[in-house]
Amino acid sequence: MRCRAEILARTLLMGFLVAPFAGCEEDVFPYRTGALYAVEPRLISHVACAQWSLPVPSPAYLAVGPDGCVVVAGGRMGAILGTNGVVQSRFAWADAAPASAVAVAADGRIFVGAGSRMFSGTGSNLTSVCDSLGEQAQITGVAASSNQLWICDAAQRVVWRFDFEGRLLGQLPPPGAPRSEAFVVPSPSFAVALAGGGGFWVVNPGRFQLRHHADDGRLLGQWDHPGMTVSCFSGCCNPAYLAVLPNGDLVTSEKKIPRIKIYSSEGVFRSVVVPPSSLTGDEGRPVAVAADGRVLVLDGKQIRVYARKTVVASEP
Repeated sequence: MRCRAEILARTLLMGFLVAPFAGCEEDVFPYRTGALYAVEPRLISHVACAQWSLPVPSPAYLAVGPDGCVVVAGGRMGAILGTNGVVQSRFAWADAAPASAVAVAADGRIFVGAGSRMFSGTGSNLTSVCDSLGEQAQITGVAASSNQLWICDAAQRVVWRFDFEGRLLGQLPPPGAPRSEAFVVPSPSFAVALAGGGGFWVVNPGRFQLRHHADDGRLLGQWDHPGMTVSCFSGCCNPAYLAVLPNGDLVTSEKKIPRIKIYSSEGVFRSVVVPPSSLTGDEGRPVAVAADGRVLVLDGKQIRVYARKTVVASEP
């Protein structure tokens, strides 16, 4: 009886001590992420100026051609839009795989990545550029210059370099390269964009890094910005998409904390184009840049067009 009495007393005492704190976990250990999504208005440099609905059933990838035309691809078809968003023509390719990347060359030729293969053309039916990059390949980004293609293969963590006839010119990193040159690709987010002054920019997403390479693949420069502030990249792997402005600045699009920003080619944070509060969900949005510097954002089944509004101060 004495033991039972002692147990009962101890139980009542513990209940008395714990009761005042019941239901107070949120105050003791708060988990609030709102600050990560907040952007000071002074850092937002652009404003929405147009919105275009798309005729493609599942639009997923975006590019701008040399004549200002806008190319959208998704599913197993694509469309070419004029500078005002009006559809000019449509195209398709003979493959079971859906679109996984799109680019437009200087001569207006369209290139579409579909799974492990590349297709190209200027008409309604695109034809194969080269054989499959391999059973494990997963094309997630492509950039086209006047005579070369740079193809991001997220599954094999390689950037392939081809000519327009499908001949392999090289790869990054080259075979036998040191581990420091490897691309860290934790997810199918591996983007590339043509650099304004020649060569191309490629994202090393797991390192939150952007690398500038020459036409022959030589590394010209690189920078990274890991961190949790607005001027940095966070998550497992960012940025998810990339485009280049006429002045050489870079437009980056992030996932998880969805936002679109601008950096100099040296990695200096410039501004925010679209804050998280203007986007729903947590996926990254494909981006492209018009010849006049407007930023095009593929958001669901529409393209949002953003124009610069003011000169803004950089984040301290």
